[in-house]
Amino acid sequence: MNRDLFTLALHADDALAELPDVAPPLRPSTTFEFEEDGRTYRRMSHETTERLEAVLGALEGGHAVAYPSGMAAVAGVLRQIRPRRIALPEDVYHGVAAFVRTEAERGSWQEVSVDELGPGDVWWVETPSNPKCLITDLEATARNAAARRVTTVADATFATPILQDTLGAGIDYVVHATTKFIAGHSDAMGGIAVTATAEPAAALREARTLDGAIPGTLESWLTLRGVRTLPLRVLRQSESAARIASFLAEAGLPVWYPGLSTHPGHNIALRQMREFGGVLSFEVDSAQRAAAVVARLEVFTSATSLGGVESLAEHRQRSDPGAPPGLIRISVGLESADSLIGDLRTALDQ
Repeated sequence: MNRDLFTLALHADDALAELPDVAPPLRPSTTFEFEEDGRTYRRMSHETTERLEAVLGALEGGHAVAYPSGMAAVAGVLRQIRPRRIALPEDVYHGVAAFVRTEAERGSWQEVSVDELGPGDVWWVETPSNPKCLITDLEATARNAAARRVTTVADATFATPILQDTLGAGIDYVVHATTKFIAGHSDAMGGIAVTATAEPAAALREARTLDGAIPGTLESWLTLRGVRTLPLRVLRQSESAARIASFLAEAGLPVWYPGLSTHPGHNIALRQMREFGGVLSFEVDSAQRAAAVVARLEVFTSATSLGGVESLAEHRQRSDPGAPPGLIRISVGLESADSLIGDLRTALDQ
């Protein structure tokens, strides 16, 4: 099958269908009647999970392993690599930072700067990052890390496989919170880790079976259904986000969106992204004003998370104490850009 992302999202799992249904069936069974070379138990294998992994592996150009949450995927990858040292970027999802630092306190590894990394260590990148949408040059990172025999892991949740070829840039592992854009409807939690080669994916899968970190059947099924429309949704969300970012910038507000020429990572994003994504952040002059603006929005819902079909706005400091006080993060949904811009204009003007 060719690398057309629209086609892969719909057909990369066709060969794994065990029944002739056009739409994948919801199969909740946890155990199976013994058959030679057949399935035995849900924790070891299941059609729905394997079909989801086939689609996401094909979209990323690698080998995918599904987990019950994005953080489970993060933990699964780092515990499998077992580095002595990990370097995190300055702008990174606060859940990843908390996990790495908690495990460092327990003696699992040390958190160090990139310059201190050596063979077997992990260079963690997140691009675009959360919440400032900062951009990391993936090819440069991969070359630098390979020369030092450092393992690279990239969180590409904001980009999805539609907007960025993370493994193709030379990164060793890519992770996504499928809860976000991939499932896309704010109703299914999950995570995915994708490796460039088959061997580390097989090791992740074996460890997942032993750990019991298996995604639920319903969540896998909902995510598989959601990923069918991923290319359409992400391109629409990116188009609207670009218009909203321009509106906010023209209003004189500091805006963090890689599609703007004023963004510090714009030139790199032009090279390594197809579009610039459906998430952006902007800043007002105080935490009090940020809270008031979010409270006045009517089309946007005030909630954390991102990537769903509905637009969300969050005073980010409520979820991430390390975020700038006046920062508002926006996840653009499928409403019209005009409606969303009008909602922001009214909330900012009041």
